[in-house]
Parts: sequence; C-alpha cells; structure tokens
Amino acid sequence: MQESFKIIEGLIISGTEKVKSSYIRTSDNEINCVLSADKIKATIKKAVKLIKKPYFFLEVPCTDVQEAELAKAGKSGLHMQLYNLEVTHDVAYAILKRYGDLLINDGVTNFGFCSLETETEIYVKPFQSIMFYSENGISSFEDILKQENIPECKKDQYVSLDSLISEDNPSDRVLVELNGETVFDMIENLKEVGLTLCDVIEED
Repeated sequence: MQESFKIIEGLIISGTEKVKSSYIRTSDNEINCVLSADKIKATIKKAVKLIKKPYFFLEVPCTDVQEAELAKAGKSGLHMQLYNLEVTHDVAYAILKRYGDLLINDGVTNFGFCSLETETEIYVKPFQSIMFYSENGISSFEDILKQENIPECKKDQYVSLDSLISEDNPSDRVLVELNGETVFDMIENLKEVGLTLCDVIEED
C-alpha cells in the first residue's frame, strides 16, 4: 500500500492524490525531489553530513514596510531577505533540532545549507521541493534518498506540487506559528550567534 503524502502546515493545495515522495536527476550534478512533510527533516539531516564547512542560509519575505521602501527605490515586485550563518555540523544539527519543524512547515520560507569549500548545496524550496547539488556528483545524495525509501522517478511520471496549480486549483503559502514562534522570532534568536542579512533578492 502506497504511503500517504503529507502536506506541510503552511501550504494549502488540493488534488495531491497522485503526488508521492520521489526524485529525478536533472543532471549529473543535481537532483530535484518532492518529499512528504514527514520525510524532509530526516533526509536533510543525513544530507548535511556531506557538506564540508557548511553554512546555513534562509530566505524570508520582506515586510510590507520594506516592500514600500523598495518600491520607492524603483524595485517593483516581491522580494526576499537572504540571511547567512556559518556553522559547524553540530550547529547545523542543533538548528534542525530546534527549528527544523518550523522551517519545514512554514509556507513562505526557503532555507538550506551550502559549502564554503565545494559547490555543494541543499536547498529546501517552495512546495516541498528539495534540490541537492554537488560538483562531485550526486551518488552520495542518492544513497541517502534510497535509505529514506524515496524512489527515483521518470521525468514524465514525476508530479510536483506546484504542477498541480491552475486557475481552477489555486494554492496558498502562509506563515506558520509553532510553539509560539514564527521564523521571524527564529531570525532574532539566531542573530545573537551571527545570523546576518546579506542580500535582498527578487522573488521568483
């Protein structure tokens, strides 16, 4: 019996019956996955081990006040604030333990881990899409996905959550509060250990 695909708290979308945890290889260096909410944290935790000299990054929406200021400067559209924090593996695991459920379930936040030494990245994107990239090949990431019973899928059979969106089937991504905290509370807490705003980028 196929396991049910769980949606994160911060995503509202219908018609997910055909979606299953799976991945496709988009190149020799990159994997794209769609993962059930209950599989994301364990998969990321194992994958972080593969990153040498990791740093944590976080993308959160600009506030209405910030958007108004950007609009005055001629920068239209919606924007994300990009934060970085250099971490050890132990600190990365501590962030995932303390804030992992909040990060994963928040509908408006993107986050991940990159390497300061090599071109290696874990990127948790919108709609429960996770990208793994490594300049040295993706076999180690594939091993982790197999350990988590996440199968490879043919491209023409791969169903992502965002592919379900249409005029008749809209979706909504919302800010989540968990245990009395939002990602903005998390940001203030992590600023105390060096989390830094490094850029403001236009949202895709």
